[in-house]
Amino acid sequence: MFGIPLVYIWLALTIVFVIIEVATTDIASIWFAAGALVSTIIAWIAPQAFVLQAVVFAVVTVVTMYFTKPVLTKYLTKKTPTNMDMYIGRNAEVISDISPDSAGRAKIGGLAWQAKSDAVINKGEMCRIVKIEGASLVVEKITVNQ
Repeated sequence: MFGIPLVYIWLALTIVFVIIEVATTDIASIWFAAGALVSTIIAWIAPQAFVLQAVVFAVVTVVTMYFTKPVLTKYLTKKTPTNMDMYIGRNAEVISDISPDSAGRAKIGGLAWQAKSDAVINKGEMCRIVKIEGASLVVEKITVNQ
């Protein structure tokens, strides 16, 4: 191709894909780099077999992406906490009765929230925020031992 041996073209592509991968903050081209690297080896062994090299590039890229992307995404993706996440685990004051059948209200940080619980928690008692679902706090009753 253009008088340049294919092994050098595949090697250059491998380097370009690695540079792109290093330059980005997300997993972007590592699979293409793997495919190009294997195609570089094939081009070194069989320099005239361009179709084979292209097929190997495509297959290796797709296979490595299929098997590694879910694992890499799981372990490398960071959950960004929101401002609401800072309330989880903190205590709130119940300002209207909460029961399993009806939501009440709880106050934390000067803000009143709708609050749900599996237990009955009366106005004036304290509760602990377990999680946030939409615009509602999910709370639990605080007992003396907690």
